[in-house]
This record gives sequence, C-alpha cells and structure tokens, in this order.
Amino acid sequence: MQNLVIVKSKTVNNESVPVVFHTVEKTFGGVKDVREISRSYIFHNFQARIPLDLAQILVKAQPNEYSLVKPVEDIKELKEKVEKFKESNPEKGFTCKICGKTGIKTKAGLTCHIRIKHPDKWVKGDK
Repeated sequence: MQNLVIVKSKTVNNESVPVVFHTVEKTFGGVKDVREISRSYIFHNFQARIPLDLAQILVKAQPNEYSLVKPVEDIKELKEKVEKFKESNPEKGFTCKICGKTGIKTKAGLTCHIRIKHPDKWVKGDK
C-alpha cells in the first residue's frame, strides 16, 4: 500500500489532472521521440488522493495551484471503520421465500440460490 495524501487544488474541480513522473527518449529510424509517463487523478471537491511521491511532484511543479493537506488514514483504520459500520447497520439483503435464507446481497444472487437449491420451484424468467 502506497502512502496516500490528500492534495488540494485552488481551481481544479471534477477534472482529471495528469502527473508526469518520468520522461523517456526513444529513437525510431533516426527520429527522436520524447514520451512522458504519467498517471491521472480526478479532483472531486477540489481534492484528490494521490500517492505521496507523485503528489510531491505535482506540488513542486505548480506550488501556487496545489498543496498537500494531510495523509489519508491508514488502511487498517479504514477496515476497522467499515467493520464497525457493518455491525451497527446490518445489511438485510434479499430473503428466499422458499427456505427463509437471509442475507443474499443481490437479486441475481437470490435467483442463483433458488435455481441451485430449489430447482423444482425455479421458473425461468420468474421474479
């Protein structure tokens, strides 16, 4: 996991911004071609999550436009927050009307469950 930081922009919102991190020169039949290797990041609400090394390149190239805000929370902390959310908000999902199984996440999953577990009750196209 790369260290992610939040980069804030003064004017860029809901747009993609390329970050050039490497330039390569190639020669094809005596013609020199310069290529830039870059990654693009989308700024939502004037902010984007970018790996630290690329964020430093972006801020250094345009210090009047971009600034580093803060590091993104550690992945372990994010997983803990997701688990706490799941515990406090149990997902109901779909319930099989034949056997009463609960927690089927999607309608397609429910259809698959009925087709496999209750083949005698399954009718193609039945909702």
